[in-house]
Amino acid sequence: MAAATDTDRWRRPGDGDAEVRAPSAEAPAPAAATAGQPRAAADQAGVQADPYGDVPAALELSYGNTDLGLSERAFERTFPYEGAEGRRRRAKARRFGRELVETLILAVLIFFAVKAVVQNFRVEGSSMLPSLTNNEYLLVNKAIYYRVDTHELHKFLPFIPDTGAKKFLFRAPQRGDVIVFKFPLDPSRDFIKRVIGVPGDTVQVKDAKVFINGSPLVEPYELSAPNYTYGPKTVPPGEYFVLGDNRNNSYDSHAWQAACSPQQTCDFVPEANIIGQAWVTYWPFSEFGFVNNTSLKPQAP
Repeated sequence: MAAATDTDRWRRPGDGDAEVRAPSAEAPAPAAATAGQPRAAADQAGVQADPYGDVPAALELSYGNTDLGLSERAFERTFPYEGAEGRRRRAKARRFGRELVETLILAVLIFFAVKAVVQNFRVEGSSMLPSLTNNEYLLVNKAIYYRVDTHELHKFLPFIPDTGAKKFLFRAPQRGDVIVFKFPLDPSRDFIKRVIGVPGDTVQVKDAKVFINGSPLVEPYELSAPNYTYGPKTVPPGEYFVLGDNRNNSYDSHAWQAACSPQQTCDFVPEANIIGQAWVTYWPFSEFGFVNNTSLKPQAP
């Protein structure tokens, strides 16, 4: 065979500038060093050993940032655009979470604010026919009869006189108002009736009519004429006389006294028991509209 030429020369990684000629036919090539053969044995055999042959393959892939003296966020500092994108995503998530929490808090505050001013109520029974029917749903205006303690208010607003009593912030219940209140004989129950007598009024029922201070009361709404008698009795301060529009089928002020002893006065509703004024009928939708709160006055003599 022909002798090896310069083109037969080859290099291995780590050989530097050393050149090795391919073995000729006259000299049989010795067995190459195996992966497990010591490097010295390979050198004695006349073969340049692979300088990385003794390094396990698993060790070649086990280097990380800490082996190179880099922190865990070195990649973000090396590639700022990718790091900035991650920060933007995290900032967007935090902003969304903050807005969600703010919305929930605002919804809770609005809920409690509305509950402090308006309350829903379901009519039970037929005592207010024909003005209100059974199972109608109403909104009750609680704010209209708010009362404030003038003694406590005087501490913060000295120009308001301290009368030592609670005053209505807007106005007191008036004749003709349809009110929702806690039943005086059982405060766990809520009733709905119409105010007929206010503090100081003398109320009497006779001849199928209601008399206020000796004069018949003008009631422009449709109702059933009472077939009973009552009074005359004067409404005490801070209390109200109430009747249902369905006069002969209503458990109201004219009938409560029968459940009390003669020493007690159970005919009237204390102002502290009043929840609010019936305001709007919202269900059934066919009955949607304002409740018939009408100002009542005794007939002129």
